[in-house]
Amino acid sequence: MSASSEELDDEALASEPADSVFLGADTQASASEERVAEESPAQTDSTAERVTQLATKRRSRVADVGVALPETHGRVVIAEVDEPHRSFSIPVSLDQASMIATLLRGLPRQRPFLADVLVDILNQFTLSVAMVVITGRRGDLYFAELTLFDKQAQQRVVPARPSDALLIALASSPPPPIMVEETLFGPV
Repeated sequence: MSASSEELDDEALASEPADSVFLGADTQASASEERVAEESPAQTDSTAERVTQLATKRRSRVADVGVALPETHGRVVIAEVDEPHRSFSIPVSLDQASMIATLLRGLPRQRPFLADVLVDILNQFTLSVAMVVITGRRGDLYFAELTLFDKQAQQRVVPARPSDALLIALASSPPPPIMVEETLFGPV
């Protein structure tokens, strides 16, 4: 489980890291919009609700991951893709920080991570990860959702821990867009 017992120091992590990766939200957003357009009329109401909810979300990327000593857990830095380029961090366990760093930097691995296995299972059942949404925060706990589409373009939303959702996004090819509730970035 993610360690999240301390309040985050957003200002210390707000500087733009040198080693950052954009997760292709531009290309994936259009694919997601096409899938939404293909949904059946029975799903139109839920789709309209989701579009309204996305209006408060910001396109984002995993900018960095690491450990800020003397803390005993890792932090994933999430940054906005567009202006004003704000960022915040989410505490994660050390093993998740290590896996995220490996995927983020494209390092070779001898065995697949659980996220790799899950993405393979989703592909085997013709499910695709359309989007990761970091939806909110309650105290030190952050919440996320994975939006999946099946081969009939039916949308499924699955709650997840942000660290797990980000691992799945980074293990997916092509990676889905990452959207973040705007209030998590704080004031402009």
